[in-house]
Order: sequence, then C-alpha cells, then structure tokens
Amino acid sequence: TEIDTAAVLNNTASRERLAEQLVNAALEYNLEGINVDFELIPEDAADGYIQFLREISIRCRANSLVLSVDNPVPMEFNAHYNLNAQGEVVDYVIIMGYDEHYVGSEPGSVASISFVTDGVTKALEEGVPAEKTILAVPFYTRLWQTDTSGNVTSEAYGMDAAQAVVNDNGAVASWNEETAQDYAEFTGADGSFFQIWLENEASLEEKLKLVQQYELGGAAAWKLGFERASVWAIMEEYTS
Repeated sequence: TEIDTAAVLNNTASRERLAEQLVNAALEYNLEGINVDFELIPEDAADGYIQFLREISIRCRANSLVLSVDNPVPMEFNAHYNLNAQGEVVDYVIIMGYDEHYVGSEPGSVASISFVTDGVTKALEEGVPAEKTILAVPFYTRLWQTDTSGNVTSEAYGMDAAQAVVNDNGAVASWNEETAQDYAEFTGADGSFFQIWLENEASLEEKLKLVQQYELGGAAAWKLGFERASVWAIMEEYTS
C-alpha cells in the first residue's frame, strides 16, 4: 500500500492515531523508546512532520519512552527536515553518517571522513545540542562494478564479506587518507573494474573520534549483523 506522507503528517487525526499506535506498541513490547525514521520527507510535509514529532514526544515523556529521530547528513535539499526544531522536542537527533554514495550513484565511499564530519558539524551549526546528537556509523560498504560498457552497479557487503571479496580476488587494500578507509580495486574475469572502500576497525575508529571531539550524545550503527565482534570494543571506547 502506498502511503501519502504529506496526507498523514498534515492531518491532525492521522498524526494522533500514528503516535498513539506507536506508543502503545512500545509499551506492549516493553521497549525503551521509539526511533522515528521517515525517509524522503516532501517539503509540503515538513511542518506536519515537526508537529508529529512534537506530539509524539509528549506521549513518550508521559510514558518514560526515549524518542530519537533519524536524519540524513544535513544538506541544502533536506533543510526542511528542520534539525533545530527536532532538537527542541526529541531526546536524540541521529545523523546517519552514510549513503554518501548509493545505488545509482557513481562509485565512491559510503562514508568518507569528510562527509561524516560535515554531517556532525552541520547538525551542530543548525542548533542541535551536542548532547542530543548521535552519530550513526556504517557497518557496511559497497562493492562497485563498472563493466566494459561503463555501466555501474553496486552491492552492499558487511565487514567480513567485503574483506573476503578483496582476498578472494588477490587484491590488497591500502589506507586512503582522503576517505580514512582502506581502499582496494581489481579487474574481474569479464574485464569489469571493481572498487571497494572498506569499513573496518580502523575506519570506524576515525569516525567515532568525532563523538569525543564534539562531545556528542553517543553513536549508533547500521546495521546489526554486518559488523565484526571486534568493533564493539571500539564503539564502547569512544561512547562510554
């Protein structure tokens, strides 16, 4: 079923029903809180979106539920997400420090250090309190394939699977200062050119340093199952 986001968020009764259902579900399953992740919010739903967050925040506080909201890295085209207003009403504003390059884009890093840093600094510049700002880091990367006709495709890989692709193809990853990631490339049997910017312990540590540098509220990640067990010690080191 296709949902008209603007129609839902701009209607008081619809917003109230949605907030009530979410809070009731959180209480039913004894959850600690609610994480709101609305993707591609249209500009004509911007005011309704903030109003929804305002209304559900009241219900969350009344029921001792933590309310967080996910956001892409702040850019001009998503300024209507209004991080400043979000920071006033929710407990945590999460900046998703990934998808710099994505399905359909040209090859590149999912989360270079400059992209992630910009996400943090822009959120703070827009008025989100540092203690309410959460940096979400990627546990995944993309393997980019450019075929002999120049067509580009990509596929998401978790940490171990990504490293296995590099090893299985006899490639050697080397540290790239610009992205603060290990980078590898190789040519496939069919002549396709493959590129990968790895997420691993070293790249995650560089991102997590931002949590301490800017005294942020903490870190999050996408997604569980793509990580190595060893990354949790690094996450704890920079968020505790």
